[in-house]
Amino acid sequence: MTSLDGAPVAVQGWFAAEKSADQAAGLRTVLGRDVVMDFGGQKIRGVDAVVAMVTFAMPAGWLGDAEWSLLPVGAAGQVTVRATGAGGTQLHVFVPGAPAQRMDAMDLMFTLDEDGLIVGLAGQAHQPEPPDLPRPLRAGDTAPDFVLPDVEGGEVPSRREGAATIVVFVSNHCPFSLAWHDRLEQVGRDYSARGVRLLHVNSNDPGQGAKDGVDHCRERVAQGHFSGPYLVDEGQAVARSWGARRTPEVFVVDEHGTVAYHGAPDSDATDAAQNAGWLRAALEQMLAGTAPDPADTEPVGCSIKWTQR
Repeated sequence: MTSLDGAPVAVQGWFAAEKSADQAAGLRTVLGRDVVMDFGGQKIRGVDAVVAMVTFAMPAGWLGDAEWSLLPVGAAGQVTVRATGAGGTQLHVFVPGAPAQRMDAMDLMFTLDEDGLIVGLAGQAHQPEPPDLPRPLRAGDTAPDFVLPDVEGGEVPSRREGAATIVVFVSNHCPFSLAWHDRLEQVGRDYSARGVRLLHVNSNDPGQGAKDGVDHCRERVAQGHFSGPYLVDEGQAVARSWGARRTPEVFVVDEHGTVAYHGAPDSDATDAAQNAGWLRAALEQMLAGTAPDPADTEPVGCSIKWTQR
């Protein structure tokens, strides 16, 4: 249900487009040419790029049965719309083929130009990360060791003899994690003979989405989807100690346990031709005995689904 009485025409048009049969065409009518969207830690610029990202990560039906309300008007040209669930306590946003994503509320913040078109868009989920969550590990930091069970219950240590370990925090349903999946697995296959291993860590609370439960993780492993162990971070202690926030979020750790690279696999989840270029470059430089450059990039993706205490 959507109640947007008094909202600007373009904002109402955004929600109408989301429900329409031709979502992309509807979005183009309400977006300004120089629109910038802040989504998943990434700034997407231009109408074509924004439409591509919205239809990729927020497909038709994404709004589900959320209740949307217009918040009090802020600065000129800025409009914020809030989604809550029934009773205002919990929101379940539905994506076709994916589990419900639960949060307390979510805001969409629109910026409009003089013609009333949307030139800025940012989302903010009210699903707080732990207040004591440290900053993510960066290049030069010592990575905390861990031992986690794989999907069959066997124990897998983070430290092992070899040139490097890639630790990537993943999800079974996040569109970013799925979009980068094949590229990451190919990195695992391409570099295994050079002493590099790839560890996948799922830290999402399965109570926030059944597809992150161990049974579904096990099914994906059985289907041959992974080139390295798939580990279950029940209790989320590893994600907390590493300061991980996104899926996917990549850490490369050298043979001494020092982080050599942290960030995204490459610059664009929607472009398979990027081929995990940032990660590959970091590995090549590290294996050649030089420090990766860049050593830190901005992780882009869904938030880790934290257990609410």
